[in-house]
Amino acid sequence: MKKVIIILISIIIIFTGVSFYLYQTQVKNLPAPQNFLILGLDPRNDQLEKTQVTDTIIFAHLSENSQEVKLISLPRDLWFYPKSFKINQLYQESDSFSYLKENFSLVLGQKIDNVVVITTQDLMSLVDLVGGVDVYLENGFKDDLYPNPDYINSPSSNIPIYKTIEFPSGLNHLTSSNVTEFVRSRKSADTADGGGTDLGRIKRQQLLLENLFSKMIASKTDFPMLLGLYQFWHQQLKTDFTNQDLLGLINRYRLNLLNLKLVKIDIPTGENPKTDIIYHPQKFINKQWVFITSSPNYLSLHEFISKSLLY
Repeated sequence: MKKVIIILISIIIIFTGVSFYLYQTQVKNLPAPQNFLILGLDPRNDQLEKTQVTDTIIFAHLSENSQEVKLISLPRDLWFYPKSFKINQLYQESDSFSYLKENFSLVLGQKIDNVVVITTQDLMSLVDLVGGVDVYLENGFKDDLYPNPDYINSPSSNIPIYKTIEFPSGLNHLTSSNVTEFVRSRKSADTADGGGTDLGRIKRQQLLLENLFSKMIASKTDFPMLLGLYQFWHQQLKTDFTNQDLLGLINRYRLNLLNLKLVKIDIPTGENPKTDIIYHPQKFINKQWVFITSSPNYLSLHEFISKSLLY
């Protein structure tokens, strides 16, 4: 009997060792994605708006030799010359992952490995899944022209079209009840510093992403939450990120994966082509208010991004 047990244990050890070896060999041969395109989709089909544009556009780069994820946001109003429309309309043109990778690569000058599309409903679910997110605002903001959901759901002359939302300076707790207002609002002021415009909205979106990411990393020992996040990733999000991509990431970054930090890189954006990589040309293009790059074919933007990813 003792010999039988010893033989069984030996078989189990050998089988486990061979399986682990094969697993390691397969994983090591898997390419690890480094560049990701994150698109925030706010689908609307109501009395105020009918659209499938992506107003949040973030390029994320995971560096192999550091513990950083570098984030670069593109303004939704950046003009896309090959199609003669703004880049936030690319998703509306086609939601094919290959189409999105090809065309956004033209703008960024970087190969895109994977695309993740997050709808406003996804964002609400994710924020609640992690128990809410706290964000600190240096300057609060108030928006009197925020689309009223009650009017959108049931248009009536008795219901105001717009409502007022406000987030004070200091710590704000975001849940599914207010996170969409936080990331959508852009008419609280005429300047980004006042929380208004698309640039002000981009800053808040990055702030939310930074705090959301930090909270998820901090939950590395909270197994119920990790399971919830895994299910959310595979069952709710629209992405071409596969299990093989995940295994490749785990193998390549296994020492740093749980210690990653977000680094926000701001593209110089304004109205001066001599100092700003992206600028407003003080004129309409095809009757639209847009941003363009300071050199043709996005070359200045390509150079800025390439240099930013080196450090």
